[in-house]
Amino acid sequence: MVDLEVKVKPFQAEYLSDKSRYSALIGGIGTGKTYMLLLKIWMFCEQYPDTLALIVRREYTDLRDSTIKDFQAYFHVTVDSNKEYKFPNGSIIMFRHMSEINVLRNINLSVIGIEQAEEMPDDETFTFLRDRLRRQNAPYRQMNIIANANGHNYLWKMFINNPPSEDFHVTQANTFDNADNLPQDFINDLRRMEIESPNHYKRFVMNSHEELDADDLLLTHQVVYSAPKIEVYPGGTQKRVLAVDVARFGEDETVFNIIESRGVFIWEQIYLEGWRNKSLMETVGKIVDIQRTFGVDAIVIDDTGMGGGVTDRLREFRLQVIPFISGGKANNEAVYENKRAEGFFKLQEMMNKSYLKIKPDQMLMDQLLTIRFGFRSSGKKTIISKDEMRKDGLKSPDRADALMMAVAGCDSALDARQMARLPRQAVE
Repeated sequence: MVDLEVKVKPFQAEYLSDKSRYSALIGGIGTGKTYMLLLKIWMFCEQYPDTLALIVRREYTDLRDSTIKDFQAYFHVTVDSNKEYKFPNGSIIMFRHMSEINVLRNINLSVIGIEQAEEMPDDETFTFLRDRLRRQNAPYRQMNIIANANGHNYLWKMFINNPPSEDFHVTQANTFDNADNLPQDFINDLRRMEIESPNHYKRFVMNSHEELDADDLLLTHQVVYSAPKIEVYPGGTQKRVLAVDVARFGEDETVFNIIESRGVFIWEQIYLEGWRNKSLMETVGKIVDIQRTFGVDAIVIDDTGMGGGVTDRLREFRLQVIPFISGGKANNEAVYENKRAEGFFKLQEMMNKSYLKIKPDQMLMDQLLTIRFGFRSSGKKTIISKDEMRKDGLKSPDRADALMMAVAGCDSALDARQMARLPRQAVE
């Protein structure tokens, strides 16, 4: 039997001892991820007789040449021709690659391991295996995952950005957290890599989750996640812009967003709310109530689809509304394909210069990090449309669009004296 009296780093001990139903170790190269995964499953099998364990990797060659070989070397055992190892207490570890697991529909598993889970294109394998975690030989069941950082993939969304429940636990580490177990010449080479291959260094050494390979993202991870922390001070002109992105489809949100000026350049998002499945009249009533409460200086409405009806009804209340037509002509028509592109590039400029403080709303930040730009053959800048995003499986960025429209309405708010509006009332 293997000697389990091994010395582990604090992050490794955290992962080994974690009993969460879904336990992930996401770390840089050289952090011992594979050993920790195999050791954790080995310990589970020894502690709980009749365990049925499954270890999965995407490709067969990687499973055969890396995972199984590492398992045999670490524990001085042999995996049989069926890619299985049997313990004296009746526990079994099965090794399978991704294309094999569909035959496991009727199997009940105690513990699961996914190696290099970032290689999986999406959460389909995770979800499929989740349904198999139901064997009753142990006091708890667990899926264990190891991975390298890979931008804002499904693992980042589930374990880091917004875990669905306390059942999801992640341990993270960079390569230098395990430096004293690595050769010094290797460490020295990593230091050089910081200059020679900075993106590779950030992802594989420092465990960065930035979208380093996406050069068409409008905003960077650093810009978006620093925006809620920008220091702003009361005072200034204090003009307010309300922007409403009206839902077009059932799963879309109608989003109400207010930004307020804190001087000549600085703005702060002070209100954000999303609605689903509300009628046109309810939406109009909500806008009238927000105007009454906040006394906004400009109301920008998405004037396509359902938004056109909202605009017409608000004008019946003699409210001055600025219709925003995403596909309409940009003010600077020579540079931008349409008003949506012009608005988002203005948003980019403000956020890059730290001129806009946003609320720490996870959905908003997620959406801002999905906005991509491109160029038409004419050289005009464009933003990937909502319809194109849906085709790629991305949800409509309604909160990001509402923020963009508010930014597009800044100039109108600063010229608010020319607008007919209700008297401003103090916010209680």
